[in-house]
Amino acid sequence: MPRRFFGQQISVERDADTREPLAFSFGKESHRVERIMTSWQDYDFPSDGRKHRWWQRHHRNYYRILTTEGKHFEIYYDRGVSMDNPKYMRWYVTQEL
Repeated sequence: MPRRFFGQQISVERDADTREPLAFSFGKESHRVERIMTSWQDYDFPSDGRKHRWWQRHHRNYYRILTTEGKHFEIYYDRGVSMDNPKYMRWYVTQEL
C-alpha cells in the first residue's frame, strides 16, 4: 500500500538551470531522483468548498519521480509568490506511489 504524506515539507536539491528536483529528504530518508516521470502545474483554487479570493489560488509544480532506489514519489513545489526567493521555496511530498 502506498505511503501518503499529505503535504509533509521536504528539503530539495534543484538543478540550477531547469529548477527541477535532483534529490530530496524528509525525516531520516534521503532520495536521489533517477528520472522525472511526469510533471504538471496547478493554478487552481483549493477544493475545500470555501469561498476563496483570487490570491488564494494554487501555484504549484508537481512531479512524479523515480528514485535511484526504484521508488516512485509525488512531490510538489509550492511556488507562492517567488521562484527564486528562499523565503518562499517550499517543497512537499504527497505520497509514495
